[in-house]
Amino acid sequence: MSLSLNNISKSFGNIKVLNNVNIQSHSRECLGIIGPNGAGKSTLFKVISGNLKQDKGDIYFNSLNINNLNINKRARLGIAQSFQKNSLFLEMTVKESIMLALSHKYKITFKMLNSLISNKAINNDAMEIAKDTGLYDYFDTKSDNLSYGLQRQLELGIAISCSPKLLLLDEPTAGMSPAETKDIIKLIKNLSAKYSIIIVEHDMDVIYELANRIYVLDRGSLIFEGDAKAVKNSELVQNKYLGI
Repeated sequence: MSLSLNNISKSFGNIKVLNNVNIQSHSRECLGIIGPNGAGKSTLFKVISGNLKQDKGDIYFNSLNINNLNINKRARLGIAQSFQKNSLFLEMTVKESIMLALSHKYKITFKMLNSLISNKAINNDAMEIAKDTGLYDYFDTKSDNLSYGLQRQLELGIAISCSPKLLLLDEPTAGMSPAETKDIIKLIKNLSAKYSIIIVEHDMDVIYELANRIYVLDRGSLIFEGDAKAVKNSELVQNKYLGI
């Protein structure tokens, strides 16, 4: 898997939110993108996922130019995502939610969804995903009855149901308690052994814990790239990001 962002720029009116951003992501790599509020992280995430079109620059996924592909077409290529805001069907159980997501993999249409419950292969797949995301003990629990942290874990389970090549995570620990944050970090570490991951996150400690490489954004421009140790020791990052 490879993702290449070449000279990506985006403006809203007279405000340049992204300025000639260049990023490379490789197979089985957990890549972190950090920056203070207003740095352009969320805009960059939307551009990568296909929710927003850049004004300038090119995006290549496995050497294919995906500039003109919308979010659904990018998903079919293997780009999955999980957003800050939960988008679950709260009346559905964990099992039903994951099986519904798996319907795309098995090419089951909406009219055939009743056959999901009796499909042994899909049941087994759903159970494995629940195990991988720490939800096996909640398999028959409605999403509405899950804690916030478990709901985020379910979103990850849904995201990996289509066996993605790249997993995009937007602020995966936002709003979590310290205990929930610890659990989600452990889960993402486990998933990074199977999937290439890009995390957009404001919490530097989370990124330090998870990312192999880190890009630092400030006012729409990349100001630093390196591993956690290099970012921690960078005076430029401390001045721009931490204000010290």
